Amino acid sequence: MMQFSGRQTQFYIDVVYGLVFTVGFGYLLFVGMDPRIVAFEGGLVLGYFLRVWENMTVYERVLQDEVAAEAEDAVAEEVQQRVPAEAEAQVEAEVEDQVQEEVESEVTDRMQGEVEDQVQAEVEDRVPGEVANELVAQVSEIDADLAAELEAHLEETGGPEEEVRRGSGGQQS
Repeated sequence: MMQFSGRQTQFYIDVVYGLVFTVGFGYLLFVGMDPRIVAFEGGLVLGYFLRVWENMTVYERVLQDEVAAEAEDAVAEEVQQRVPAEAEAQVEAEVEDQVQEEVESEVTDRMQGEVEDQVQAEVEDRVPGEVANELVAQVSEIDADLAAELEAHLEETGGPEEEVRRGSGGQQS
C-alpha cells in the first residue's frame, strides 16, 4: 500500500472529491433528479468548502509562523547591529570619564612622589658643590678686599718698615 504525505495527500483527496462530484453531477444530468444524489452532491460541496477552509487556516498558521520567524530574524539582526554600537558608545563614554579621572589621580600621586624624590636628590647633589663654590668665591673676594685694604693702609703709613718701627718703638718706652 502507498503512503501519502503532505501535498501528495492533498492532491489525491482533491482528485477523489473532483471525480465523485463529476460522477454525481453526470448522474443528475443524464439519469434524472434523485433527491439522494442531490443531497450527496450538496454534502460533497459542503465538505469540499470545509476542506478548503481547513487548508486556509493551516496555510494562515504556516504563514504566521513564517512571518514570526522572519520578524524574529529581523529583530535579532537589528539587535546585533544596534546593541553593540550603542553599548560601545556607552562604554566609550564611561571609559573616557573613568580613565581620565584615574589617570589624573595616578599621575598626581606618582608625580608628587617622584618630583619630591628628584628635587631632594638634586638638592643633595648640587647644594654642597654650589655652597663650596660660593664659599671659595666669597673667601677669594674677602682675600682680595683684605689685600687691597692692607695695601692701602701700608701706603698711608709709609710701608711695612715704618709700621715695624712704630710697633717696636712703642714697646721700648
